[in-house]
Amino acid sequence: MNNSAFFSFGLDDSYISKSFEGLGQNLPPTLHRLISSGNVAEVNTAALGPLPESWVLSYRDTQGKNRYTWGRETPPELAKILRGSTATPHLHVFLGPLLDKKLRRATSSDQKPTYVSFIAWDPNFIRWRHLPDNLEAALQQWLTPAGWRYGPPRMVSWGHDSTFIAISEYGECVHSVDEESWPTLHETIEEWMSENVDSLRDFAYTALDPTTPDQFIALRHSRIWAGAIDDQRSSALESFAHNYFSRTRSNSKAKSQPKSDSQPTPPSNSTPASTILDAHSQALYEKWATEVETMLSGALAAISNTATATVATKSRQPKKLQVRSQTHSPPPLTLPTRSPSTLPPRLLTTFPHPPIPPTPLPCKYPPCLPLRLDPLGLRACPHDVESLFRASGLYSYEWLRQERLRWHPDRFGRLCEEGFREEGRRKAEELFKICGGLMGGLEPEGGEGEEGDG
Repeated sequence: MNNSAFFSFGLDDSYISKSFEGLGQNLPPTLHRLISSGNVAEVNTAALGPLPESWVLSYRDTQGKNRYTWGRETPPELAKILRGSTATPHLHVFLGPLLDKKLRRATSSDQKPTYVSFIAWDPNFIRWRHLPDNLEAALQQWLTPAGWRYGPPRMVSWGHDSTFIAISEYGECVHSVDEESWPTLHETIEEWMSENVDSLRDFAYTALDPTTPDQFIALRHSRIWAGAIDDQRSSALESFAHNYFSRTRSNSKAKSQPKSDSQPTPPSNSTPASTILDAHSQALYEKWATEVETMLSGALAAISNTATATVATKSRQPKKLQVRSQTHSPPPLTLPTRSPSTLPPRLLTTFPHPPIPPTPLPCKYPPCLPLRLDPLGLRACPHDVESLFRASGLYSYEWLRQERLRWHPDRFGRLCEEGFREEGRRKAEELFKICGGLMGGLEPEGGEGEEGDG
């Protein structure tokens, strides 16, 4: 896994992650001072624990050197391991819940008792302490004298009541969820498993809150994600998911380039006669896609800033985020690859109208002319939109489904200024419907089940 993507819940509504929103909220004072000191050039990964000063940070300093550092309440055993290791950008670490009273008594005779459970690993070592029994048994099964049977861990996370999820680099996933204390997570996994027996192999990333039951985020390779968190921090999960998927989007596009120079056969109701891409059309699509991503991410950042400034008067119960059904739910927004600091946090006041590619020739179908000339509409017809989308080089049923959900009118309207909201929703709904029509001319990949990227 690429350590450039991480999310960690902490004590008292704190979290740390890598997204365009910034690194975190309510961070421990010593961690905040370190990150703000100017000595941290890039954060590789970080983890927060259940105590005020239990945290670990892996970073690259301004001299280009990788370093580990940690808080004074980090488990002493873990601190000793990190102190004796050569810092790399490939560290994985998770700090679990505080031990219950029974386990605390059992470890109180230790010279430096460890009351926080943990796991840490990199390409050269793996260490853990006080894992849930079933999780430890699963890891022991993965690790054999001959090496990793299912690959080394990609992600390991656990919370209260022995609830855990572990994913190996080979796609093996094991989990145990207490239905009573983690109802939203339990429902999410049950729903995903009902889609396909191998749906858990589609897991890409997960993080559970070690301090608060039923707060989590889970992402799948097929760009579906779920999460539960209180109202005040819901944008934090959205930002992380959007940032995560923006990275995988660029990777999947790169992988798709060498496979074939030809594009999928156009649907029978398609007007354009050619699907051969030209450099100008591709550049036009890329420019438009970047503009869209920049506008959407900036609007989402504005929503986040507003939520952060709001006085916490709402319920502190975890809120379920309904971003789990690709067919009915608004989509994860992808972000541009430009530096997050250059994205202005601003709600939308204009609509990114789809440009008309010169190849194939612009649509000449008479009923489409009014659509292109209507200043209050998209200024493009379905055939123009199809030509633009084919210039992405990724045109397929699954890709169209993701693009369609991106223009979900409810989600898009939430990103608009109040005075522009009605117009923005209306235009987004037009594009939403066009995408649905284009999907009708293509066959779904893999039947009814979801198809992952890996």
